[in-house]
Amino acid sequence: MLSAKGLFTVMVTSSLLLVGCQNTDPVTSHSSAPQRSTMANAENKLTLNAASLANYHWQLLAAKDKHGQSLSILETIKDQVNLSFYVDKSANRASFTVGCNGMGADFTVSNQTLKMGDIISTEMYCQEVDQAERLMAQLMRGNSKLSIESPKQSTTTQPLLTQQLATGEVLVWKGTATPEAKYQQKGDIVFWEVNHQLQGCPNPNQKGCLKVRPVYYDEQGIKTGVGDWQIFVDKIEGYNHDSGIDTVLRLKRFTVDPIDVKGKQFVYVLDQIIESSVAN
Repeated sequence: MLSAKGLFTVMVTSSLLLVGCQNTDPVTSHSSAPQRSTMANAENKLTLNAASLANYHWQLLAAKDKHGQSLSILETIKDQVNLSFYVDKSANRASFTVGCNGMGADFTVSNQTLKMGDIISTEMYCQEVDQAERLMAQLMRGNSKLSIESPKQSTTTQPLLTQQLATGEVLVWKGTATPEAKYQQKGDIVFWEVNHQLQGCPNPNQKGCLKVRPVYYDEQGIKTGVGDWQIFVDKIEGYNHDSGIDTVLRLKRFTVDPIDVKGKQFVYVLDQIIESSVAN
């Protein structure tokens, strides 16, 4: 079922070939003008506040107990342990997961201290990560001290966030810029159905192109129609195609400076998989 976050309408293009530089009309009213700004300046001037934390998705890099020993229950699955922050006018929210339930709480940041409110969680049972999930929820409760390093300060090309828990444990996170921060704008929302079967591309050097069509939803999130099938010759960031699955994707579309992306005007980023079904 489509979540309330996905209640948007989309448009249909008349072209049978979709490329990144296609000049189509915005699909929502909050489209932003292209900006040449990049994350480089922000990364060189990272400050520790709610906004800077929200500019990145954080993935666990290391987890140590109060004696400096590995918390192996988390480190062995660190690639699926993630933390994100969201800044809103009404409240700031943090969300985290070890690969099963989504957990989250309100948060504040002041004087390098992260204060988490009451944690709420979805209630699926995933036996293989149950212990890791319980530990993560326990660690994230209460207050912790934070420090942040920009790429120029650290030995990696990504910022590092160190979280010192009140009980002595240490979590180290590496950040990947959110698309909103990377492209310095709020993306338009579009919904595409992606056919399982790849199509031939206009460029013979490309192995296969996606076959896509726009999907329409009304204000209640009920599907009302679809557009024509088209060939999409670019990539969708964060999307891995499965030749056995038909999907409906919620995408964020960003308008970018053609100089920065070799002539492309639009970049598409996967936001959520709305539907998936095994191809007949």
